[in-house]
Amino acid sequence: MISLHLDQLLSGHVFAFLLVFCRIGAVVTLMPGLGETYVSPRLRMMLALSFSFLVVGPLMPLMPAPPEAVSDLVKLLGYEIITGIFFGSILRLIMSAAETVGAVVALQTGLSNATVLNPAQATQSPLAAAFYSLIAVTLVFVSGLDHFLLRTVIMTYKVFPPGGSLATGDMAQTFAHAVGQSFLVGVSLAAPFIIIGLLMFVALGIMQRLMPQVQLFLVMLPLQIWGGLTVMGITVAGIMAVWMRYFDETVGSYIGR
Repeated sequence: MISLHLDQLLSGHVFAFLLVFCRIGAVVTLMPGLGETYVSPRLRMMLALSFSFLVVGPLMPLMPAPPEAVSDLVKLLGYEIITGIFFGSILRLIMSAAETVGAVVALQTGLSNATVLNPAQATQSPLAAAFYSLIAVTLVFVSGLDHFLLRTVIMTYKVFPPGGSLATGDMAQTFAHAVGQSFLVGVSLAAPFIIIGLLMFVALGIMQRLMPQVQLFLVMLPLQIWGGLTVMGITVAGIMAVWMRYFDETVGSYIGR
């Protein structure tokens, strides 16, 4: 009976490729544009495998020595998978700022009940939220930010070197900060709609008190929708330009660029 040690089975590039694929595969599963539900899981796996093959050579000096026990191997693989999920979740939270903009816009323009299938969320979302989220994903690929995201995946090996220990406290704090920052940015980008909606409802409230026999809110609903769509057409370019700058700067700050 022939028996092989674990270091013989996982020697050389095989062990390094396994570690690289665990992290990159976890990131690709959640990466904007690639990790969406409408992308075939087989296609995502092929992209992760191809990218792992390309970068395993340059990353070889950073890889730890092959472990001698199965428990150590499981620990290394778990570290890589958790790191990839953490970084992919941060990217997903940054993308959610565009979804927040759309949710606020839909609420202020009276389109919150007009729902449509949002491919990014794989569920029904307000029309404006699906619109802004699809624009965000499109801009990521049109502007070349997808190449920047792939480079940041490699840069994570400097921030989280293989074989290290998980800083769970720092990761939880970073995740909470990303949630709050994304929500704040989304609401800030939707500020024109919040201001216009507030002024309109204050004016309608005063007019309704002066003319209680007229249902002004029903009369003004078509005008509210028309005005909201007009403001969307005027501000969409500026909103998405600011969002792209926020996306670039935030992702760069997490990798110490």
